[in-house]
Amino acid sequence: MPLKYACLLICSLLLTGCGTPGLVASSLSATVTPAVPANNVTWMINATALTRLQSTGSGWSQVDSARFFDNAHTYIIGQEPAGWQGISTRSFTSYMTLQAAFAAHSIPSSVRAIVYDNEAWQFTPEEEQQHFALYMHKAADLVHSHHMLLIATPAIDLTRALDPGGKGSTYSHFLSLNIIKAAAQYADVVEIQAQDTEANLSTYTHFVSVAATQAKTANLRVVVLAGLSTNPNGQKITAQQLYAAFQATSSVVSGYWLNIPGSQGGYCPKCGTPQPQVAIDFLRML
Repeated sequence: MPLKYACLLICSLLLTGCGTPGLVASSLSATVTPAVPANNVTWMINATALTRLQSTGSGWSQVDSARFFDNAHTYIIGQEPAGWQGISTRSFTSYMTLQAAFAAHSIPSSVRAIVYDNEAWQFTPEEEQQHFALYMHKAADLVHSHHMLLIATPAIDLTRALDPGGKGSTYSHFLSLNIIKAAAQYADVVEIQAQDTEANLSTYTHFVSVAATQAKTANLRVVVLAGLSTNPNGQKITAQQLYAAFQATSSVVSGYWLNIPGSQGGYCPKCGTPQPQVAIDFLRML
């Protein structure tokens, strides 16, 4: 074969193997598919957290945030910055409010993913807490019927509702009840709320690793995220601790929900003052 034709053939084969980066197909959702990046972290972050990053006076700008979060494999809860490529996401703490929002057509057409945040708190009805798997299934059917992705973020404290008399640590109890496994059966993405254990690296690593294995056992296609927080329930956490948690678990999860919580609104009454500088220092380490 003449050399020039051989070169053309090789180039053609190389180009054929190069796809456009994007979202991997899901069997549960017809028009939107979950983010599973090959070489990048999948992030989930609240729009409020993005605003807090830029309000520290440390020189962190929207351009800095964009380096991490302006991409097709970041879930942005709330209103994302104009022109960004993130996956527009909205969060609901109960199936009832989610159902009402769809019925009222109040969810913007730009939204492509829904968080179902079932926790043992006043924002989730006790019926949903006590029948977690049932309402996970209902939420999945509803969300998928609207061609969106379902992100399940079951809280560790659901153990109190599901098995009040359970023994052992809350985390071992959570794992023994297979809560993440039940979530992964129906969801496209699951998030392991491990952030309260960040101060103890071995506990964080073990819990995330076992929960991730449970999720993948239930659904090989599910995207698994782990929780990272700058001040979970008011704990004093350093950027070095966040980085250590990231390094220890990045091989077993696809990414993280980076949270910069505050006590406002009653969703985290013990969180205290938001700590965006901790997140900035952590991101700079990355």
